[in-house]
Amino acid sequence: MQIDREQLEEQFRGLSDEELLERCRTDLTELAREIALTEATRRGLALAARAAMDDAQGIEVAPGHGPLCLCARYINPMDAQVLAARLQSEGLAARVLDADTVYANGALFGSLSLGGVRVMVPETQLEDAKRIREAFDAGAYAIDEDFDVNQ
Repeated sequence: MQIDREQLEEQFRGLSDEELLERCRTDLTELAREIALTEATRRGLALAARAAMDDAQGIEVAPGHGPLCLCARYINPMDAQVLAARLQSEGLAARVLDADTVYANGALFGSLSLGGVRVMVPETQLEDAKRIREAFDAGAYAIDEDFDVNQ
């Protein structure tokens, strides 16, 4: 028996906040993840639900470097993409999460309800990433106004 969207929505709606977050810690299908996150957002639990889902997945993009950890959050997806590119140019395995969701919703400020766009790095690279992020945020990598691309 296959469960459809309406049945999942009803099931997640019937859970308490604690039960909903506990379900987010399990391995969910894409459809169940989407519905659980929608329900958590409706209840104001989006950040906790996302953290629980990430923990459940144990996402690891660089073998031997541990699961992904949060390096930074940005409202603007482009800021997250630029930081991730800077981190990658430094040899770190940075990933941007949630940017596609913001673009799909068609509203930049839609990222506020999701907790922003996340830049994630492997656990073992977190200290280096934070050091680079601080320099990035301070403008150390900014292009000078007089920069000429033709030279």
